[in-house]
Parts: sequence; structure tokens; C-alpha cells
Amino acid sequence: MKWIGTIILAAGLLLTGWSGYQWYLGKQSVSELATSQTVSANSDKQHIHKEKRDVAQTNNLHKAPTKKINTLDFNYKKGEQMASLQIPSIGKQFDVFWGADEQSLKRGVGMYVSKWTTVPNIERGHTVLSGHRETVFTELGDVKEGDILTVHFDGQNYDYEVDKTWVTDAEDRSVIVEKEEATLTLTTCYPFEFLGDAPDRYIIQAHLKE
Repeated sequence: MKWIGTIILAAGLLLTGWSGYQWYLGKQSVSELATSQTVSANSDKQHIHKEKRDVAQTNNLHKAPTKKINTLDFNYKKGEQMASLQIPSIGKQFDVFWGADEQSLKRGVGMYVSKWTTVPNIERGHTVLSGHRETVFTELGDVKEGDILTVHFDGQNYDYEVDKTWVTDAEDRSVIVEKEEATLTLTTCYPFEFLGDAPDRYIIQAHLKE
């Protein structure tokens, strides 16, 4: 019967090794944000205003959106890195991957793709980023109201200011919805120290700075 014990031990080691690899993979998408890398709120504000002026000169914003913004309009491959998120208040930068499915979230922060969500833009809509609490969003609870979240997407920086944080049930369907104002939402599992599938979600919501 020793061979049964050997098989169980081997299976346990294999599972532990695979879990460790998945944890390592997620951690690789997070980097420390050095002082020289921190995006200045003033420079980003000027950058966004410049983009608004450029758009206004070539498009009539009251007639139609200036470009595609709904996530379903884009052809990124699932799990493809296509953006980054900076949170200067906790000194972290995160690679952002296309999709919030389990495989994409194993790589790092995922951008939610649905009929209700948009990519970052200066006009309107709801951008939602999700991440696992044990790999990428371990310090999300330290982000406070008034903190700046910067998303770099398609060659542009978008500064968002945190409005509020709250905890809700994992089945709450009122979080990922359409928004008229340009909004960024971060989500992760909660409680942060919970072992296994956490029952709740920790939410951070922010508006695009004018």
C-alpha cells in the first residue's frame, strides 16, 4: 500500500507546485513604482486637456462618440497585455490584460469585457479592472478616497480620482453597469485574508479628473 501513499504525496507536491507557479505568474505583473516613474497629476491633467482640445477640433462631440469605446468593439486577444494601472499611493504599477476570465486573472489585472463596459476614454462609460487579492491587489485596502489611479491605454494616460470604496456580495449585479460619466472601478475578492473562495467583493470607484 506504500505506492498509494507515494501517489498521494506526488499529487500533493504537483498541486502545490502548480499553485505556486500561478501565484508567481500573477506577481510578475506587479512592479514597484519608483519616484521617477510616478505619473505627475499635474502633467496628466494637462495631457488630458490637450487631448480634449485636439478631439474637439476634429469632431463634433455632440453628434456622436469620437471613437470606439465599448470593449466589445475591440479585437484584443484574451489574456493579451494592453494597458497598465498605476496607484502611486501604494507605490505599485500593474500590467493590465484583456478579459476578466480566470485565465486572464491568473496573469494579473484583467479588464472586464462586456456590453456595459468601455475602454478608458475622455467622453463617458465605465472601465472595470479586476484582480486577485492574493497576487496583484494585496494592498487595495490601503487605497483611500482622493487617491489617484492612472491607466495608460492606447498611448494615453487617464487620471481618475477615487470617490468611494465599499464591500458588497459577490453576486451583486449593480456594480458592473453602464455609466454616463467616465468612471473607473477596481474589484477584488474580500475579506483580504479569507482562505478559499471569498464571499464578498471589495470595490473602488473613481471618476476621470477634469
